[in-house]
Amino acid sequence: MIVFLVIGVPVLTAAMTGASFVRAGVAVRSRSLRPLLRAVACFQLSLAAFGIATLAFGWGHMTGFDFPDPYARCNGQVLDRGVPQRYLVTKSVFPVSVVCSDGPDGRDGDEQVPGWVNPTVYAASGVGVAALVATPFTARRQRRRPQPGRP
Repeated sequence: MIVFLVIGVPVLTAAMTGASFVRAGVAVRSRSLRPLLRAVACFQLSLAAFGIATLAFGWGHMTGFDFPDPYARCNGQVLDRGVPQRYLVTKSVFPVSVVCSDGPDGRDGDEQVPGWVNPTVYAASGVGVAALVATPFTARRQRRRPQPGRP
């Protein structure tokens, strides 16, 4: 499972993002939306968007994570004993948030998760849902055949 998350998600995301950019390039070059209005294109876009959201969520969740001691999120991997101890004030999974403070009272806490993580997760998830919802409609549109005698 962890191998899929560490290797599979970035590879799948890169492949689907590349395929979506190629389709967009073909649409621009041919000056037609027809390459983008296919079920495969919508599904590729949804996979790319969900992959980007997953990677951003994982990046934000692992911010400040210390592998030898996962409960010492705010201290990082500092081995120097002279560095002052930091305390975890709040931790939230969705939206991703880790707030650390220099004192145990929790005053003057600072956010550890980069500011781009949550907007990226929300925007990419929204694009992924919209593309996934559009997929059956584009498939139904493709099934229509022209009337006999009409081009």
